[in-house]
Amino acid sequence: MRKADRIYGVIGLGLALWCYLESSRLDYMTEFTPGPGFMPFWVGVVLAVLSFYLIIDSFVRKSGKKDETKLLPEKHALYRVSAIMGMLFAVTFSMKFLGFPLTLALFTTAILLLLEHYSVLKSVGYGIAYSAVTWFVFEYVLSMGFPKGFLGI
Repeated sequence: MRKADRIYGVIGLGLALWCYLESSRLDYMTEFTPGPGFMPFWVGVVLAVLSFYLIIDSFVRKSGKKDETKLLPEKHALYRVSAIMGMLFAVTFSMKFLGFPLTLALFTTAILLLLEHYSVLKSVGYGIAYSAVTWFVFEYVLSMGFPKGFLGI
């Protein structure tokens, strides 16, 4: 875990630097209140401090059993992640054609059926229910429009 902590610490320092550079383009203060650059600046500072601590801690602490474990997950976990990424890629391109509710129902059904091994009836039922509740909340309660498909939904 020490090697992984060092890698994540360096990534965190890079993100902190990016937050700082982006916040420097914005005003830190407006007339009497914090400006749009206030929050990204302090997020960058806190992230830098925590990342620096993680790096220092990875050098100071003694190695243990977790340090001998592999950094990457097993093959079956990588297959699951790549399947989800592929499905999300398909969702991105099918959203405009199928619309939000149908795309969300198909995505949820596919995840439950193919990756979680639910039964077909249960997967389709959960997919329709999740899509319907999400559509109702965002369309009627929050009055936000979603992409509409060829069915007009």
